[in-house]
Amino acid sequence: MTELRIATRSSALALAQARWVGDRLAEAHPGLEVSLVEVTTSGDHDRTTPVATLTEVGAFVRAVQEAVLDDKADVAVHSCKDLPVEGPADLFAVYPKREVAWDVLCGHDLESLPHGGRVGTGSPRRAAQMRNLRPDVEIVEIRGNVETRLEKMLLDDYDSVILAEAGLRRLGRSSAMRHRFTVKEMVPAPAQAALAIEARRDDPRGDLLIAIEDPDTRTAVETERTLLALTGAGCRSALGAYAEVHDGIIHLTGFVEDDEGSRSAEADGVSPDAVSRALQSRLGL
Repeated sequence: MTELRIATRSSALALAQARWVGDRLAEAHPGLEVSLVEVTTSGDHDRTTPVATLTEVGAFVRAVQEAVLDDKADVAVHSCKDLPVEGPADLFAVYPKREVAWDVLCGHDLESLPHGGRVGTGSPRRAAQMRNLRPDVEIVEIRGNVETRLEKMLLDDYDSVILAEAGLRRLGRSSAMRHRFTVKEMVPAPAQAALAIEARRDDPRGDLLIAIEDPDTRTAVETERTLLALTGAGCRSALGAYAEVHDGIIHLTGFVEDDEGSRSAEADGVSPDAVSRALQSRLGL
C-alpha cells in the first residue's frame, strides 16, 4: 500500500480542498492511503497586513512548500491564486479540474445593497470593480477566513462581503450567495478557483498526481499566471485575468486599475504566452 502525505494550511477551506484532492487521488489509485499534514503559515499568524500584500509575497504558501521540501509531506495543496509566479525550482505542480471561478456578493444583491453600504473585501481588484459597479458604496478592508467574513457581515459590521464562489461551494455555503458577478462585471483573480498540487521533482510519488491533472485547467492557469508575470502586477495594481479554453483556442479577459485608471480588454489565441502578451498590450501594461 502506498502512503501519501498531503501538506495543507489548517483553515476550514484549505482542509476541504486537501481532502477533495486526497479523495480524487484515492479514486484514481485504489489502495492509496492519504493523510493530511496541517501547517501554519506566516500569513495565518499575521492578522494586520493587507491580504493582497501577503498573497504577493507567498505568505500563505511558503511553509506548506517547505513541508514538502523538508520531507515532512509528499505533496502540497494550495489555492493556486496564492502562489507567487516564481516558486521553488525543486517543485512541480499539477492542476485538477477548476471550480467555478466567479466572485459573488453575500448579504445583498447589487440592487438591494443600500446606498452608501459597507462592502468588505481585502482585494484591490474586487474593490476597484465594485466601485465601478456601485460608486456609492464604502469599501472596507476585511481579514479572516470565509466563515469569519460571513460572521462579521451578520454582526452588522458590513452590509455585504465579496467572496469567491468556489470557496463557498467547497465549504457547503453556497446559500450565502446573493449575486454572482459575471466576467463583464468582475474579472476574477489570476488562477482563482484552481488548485495547485506540488511535489518534489525527484520524488516518484509525484507521478501519482498526473492522473487528476486537467489539461484545460493547466492551459487556463498558465495563461492567467503568464499575464501576472509579464505585468509584474500584484498588490501595486488591481489585476484580473480569466482564461477559457475551447477546442484549443484560449480566450483571455483582463481587467486592471492603476495610476492610469481602470480598463478591460480581451484576446484570443492558441499559446498562453502569445495570448498574454496580446492582452498585456491591449491593457497598456
